[in-house]
Amino acid sequence: MYLVPLLLGLGLILVGLALATDHRGIAQRIVDTHLNPVHADPSLLRTFNRLGSEHPGMDFLHYAPRQRRFVRIWGGLLSAFGLAFLAAGVALLIRA
Repeated sequence: MYLVPLLLGLGLILVGLALATDHRGIAQRIVDTHLNPVHADPSLLRTFNRLGSEHPGMDFLHYAPRQRRFVRIWGGLLSAFGLAFLAAGVALLIRA
């Protein structure tokens, strides 16, 4: 039971550090695949097309560097959150 917060904290730290340091371009890959509206659900794009407007995020290339920085900042926050989980798991392990 005490192993769960330890493993969760360690996993969050590793993922957060990978995002914060942009290891092998993972932050750019996330921005390109998950935040790019071109890869949105086709029915959503058809809905915007039927309404006669374009998707609000279609000026994606203008904001891409800012979104990459945003993903890296959230990666740092994620690793800090994982460190808190790791500290709680160690405290539970020592107390038991």
